Amino acid sequence: MLDAEQTIAIVYLHQADDQDNKCMLTSQRVMVVYRGKLHSFERQHIKSIASTQRRLLLPLITGGIIAPLSLLAIFMNLYNPWPLMLAFFLGSALFYIGLQRHPVLTITDTVKDHDFFLTELTSNLKEFIAFAQQVVFGGGSHLYLPLSVADWARYESEAYIKPLPNQDFKLFNRSQIVKWKQQRKLDSSWVVLQVDLLEVKSTVRYQAPKGKGELFAFVSDKIEQEAITGKEFI
Repeated sequence: MLDAEQTIAIVYLHQADDQDNKCMLTSQRVMVVYRGKLHSFERQHIKSIASTQRRLLLPLITGGIIAPLSLLAIFMNLYNPWPLMLAFFLGSALFYIGLQRHPVLTITDTVKDHDFFLTELTSNLKEFIAFAQQVVFGGGSHLYLPLSVADWARYESEAYIKPLPNQDFKLFNRSQIVKWKQQRKLDSSWVVLQVDLLEVKSTVRYQAPKGKGELFAFVSDKIEQEAITGKEFI
């Protein structure tokens, strides 16, 4: 574990490079910047990280009050009907908006649920939540790097491993490496390295290959040998 706090992963909540709406996983906490305001949660206090669907209570309650009261006033002919009809339609619209479920990023700590409403639940955020759950609750920050046995033989005695120029190391999470093992070429020999991201000093970026599909971790620079905590030959 590094003494200094290290950023492990970043995901943007609405659009790429939106610094006012993003979620960050570090070696010590989960931080959410939501509408420009920073919310910080110590990892040891986090009970759950999840995506949910919630209703907006304020428009639901407000519309639920305004619509029936204005309709009742119209039937009783208490006031000018035109403003009351406008209030009825406005209340109905608010009630409808509140009735709809909206995607929410929910972080639960020892105090309460903290909800961050989203415009959509992106695949990037889904992958980020899965990885954050692994790091915070799974007892590890490990990803897996498959290499050919021939490549590993060249790297094994070096202080670090480094991809070839214009190439990246592609790292897999637990479920992804299981799929990879099932699809690997049977005529090749491989070694799967277990890599602790907290010990990787190079930048780790998360993206979907060719801009679509599920998220993978990529490293363009070197990975130190001390970040490799295990290996499996297959």
